[in-house]
Amino acid sequence: MLGIRLSRLPMSAKVFCTLFLLGIGCGAIAAAVQAATAIGLTPADVQASLGREMPMTSLAPAGHGQHHQAEKEISVSDISGAAKVWIRTPLLIQTSHTHLFGQTLIAGLLGLIFLFSSVGERLKSVILALPFVGTLIDIGGMWLTRFASPSLSVLVIAGGIIFAVGYTLITLIALYELWLMEEPPA
Repeated sequence: MLGIRLSRLPMSAKVFCTLFLLGIGCGAIAAAVQAATAIGLTPADVQASLGREMPMTSLAPAGHGQHHQAEKEISVSDISGAAKVWIRTPLLIQTSHTHLFGQTLIAGLLGLIFLFSSVGERLKSVILALPFVGTLIDIGGMWLTRFASPSLSVLVIAGGIIFAVGYTLITLIALYELWLMEEPPA
């Protein structure tokens, strides 16, 4: 773009781009670990966390000589393990708000670096779009899982994967061009 290439950047710009890409990568790994521990990484985990009702265990049936109880005091250990975290609608709104701003800003800054890659324009356009599209599918999938159909929970996982693939491609190509690519003399 405009004759500026990652491989031709001055050392300070190469260091800046590299540290930004690595920092975002560390953040992405932390986000994946947080998602895995708080929600889970399967469609069933996402469904349980985004369900309209808080998942609870059913009361055990009464044994011989016991009566069913209409109410039973429960402890935390009685709550179903099906949902590690149940996301109420206000939290879904807050999560959507912060993730749409944050992930779009991250995708934009990644894209700004990648605009100066020597990759062909068509392929560059596709790769640049991946983090943006992944974000929209991820957040949209959360809302669709909650309000349209639990089976759409696969969109949440697919969106995260698409974002991660875009980030990974941008980072690997950019780091290669920043540090390993040899530019022919002008």
